Amino acid sequence: MTDAAPALFAAGRGKVLLFCWLGWVFDFYDLILFAFTKRAVAADLGLELYGGVAWIEGWSLLATAVGGLAVGRLADRVGRRQGMVASIVVFSCGALLTGLAQGYWSLLLARVVTGLGVGGEWGIGHAVVAEHWSGRQRDRVHGILQAGSPVAMALAAAIGCFVAPLPGVGWRAVFLASAVLAALALFARRVLPGPDRAVERAEPLPVTALFAPAYRRTSLVLLALLSLHMAGFWCVYAELPAALMAMHVVPLADVGWFQIEVNAVHVFADVAFGFLAARLGRIRVFVAFCLLFAFGHWLVLLALDSIAADFSTFTLAIAAMGLGAGTWSCFGALFGAHYPTALRATAAATFYAVARGVQLPLKGEVGAVLQRSGSFAPALWIGIGCALGSAAVVLLLPRRVASGEDIVG
Repeated sequence: MTDAAPALFAAGRGKVLLFCWLGWVFDFYDLILFAFTKRAVAADLGLELYGGVAWIEGWSLLATAVGGLAVGRLADRVGRRQGMVASIVVFSCGALLTGLAQGYWSLLLARVVTGLGVGGEWGIGHAVVAEHWSGRQRDRVHGILQAGSPVAMALAAAIGCFVAPLPGVGWRAVFLASAVLAALALFARRVLPGPDRAVERAEPLPVTALFAPAYRRTSLVLLALLSLHMAGFWCVYAELPAALMAMHVVPLADVGWFQIEVNAVHVFADVAFGFLAARLGRIRVFVAFCLLFAFGHWLVLLALDSIAADFSTFTLAIAAMGLGAGTWSCFGALFGAHYPTALRATAAATFYAVARGVQLPLKGEVGAVLQRSGSFAPALWIGIGCALGSAAVVLLLPRRVASGEDIVG
């Protein structure tokens, strides 16, 4: 296998990547769509935006931890394809229940079901990629796969800000439609080409193996890194649309357009990260992107008080955050490099989901702080701290992982 660009998609691997990418887009789209519609949801159901709704989001993120462990184990013990199908079925049911919710408890149930399904998708997709590509090619392809995240965010922004507010549409209709889109992704996954590597090549390892001496240090570092990244994302990136409208009186259409623009930058950043990491080394590029991410938060902080008068400058500041967010492309390659086939989906899905679950208490507390301050500035300081903390923690990875070499197959 060569590192030439055309070889990245040879022998049916382009189709594998396309199906993994589509599943990740639809999965994350459904989770993040709630961020763009929750003001309308709260108003219709008589809920407090930074009270009940914030805790519902927190519980849904905690549910991803449970789903990540369950689906990751299914993927390693039974097969990747079966894990993908289970994930898509569950999160599409969550979308359906969200569209039918009538109050706090039914909405909570719907978002928890969504979280259970979403939890396993990311880890399985990256595990499949790791088993079809190797070496430096993994960095490039993991970056392309991760670019599905900002595509999902841009799609959610377009639907939540421009389609849902249309007369006769509303937030319920877009969630019901989301369930249908997930069914299309389910069909694509059922025809995923190639053998199921987890069943074909290795016996599954117990979850406790994640903290065996051979993996303990990397597991602890990756879990800490993902928790910091998740806090920065869910307390800043995902919270920003509703906060701009509620606290800084930014029109819905402006929020939608800037989210589309920023996530276009984020797509570029995710793909660029993979190619830069393949050439310069994962950790070196990761630290540089973390510093850029912190700088973007600082620029947004400076522009926050002048949003109404100069929204275009604010959008440019957000774009710097979008570039820095390319760090997410590193995680799939690290999991693929350090864990064996029989443990890879479990490690990726579990750590990614547990890091989301940690956000349960944080979401509620940050919501209370934002409500008291009447400004989004406290969340931006959290984002700066998370970015700088990530840049420091990643240096604790074992040297061979940090260099970008594949420790195990």
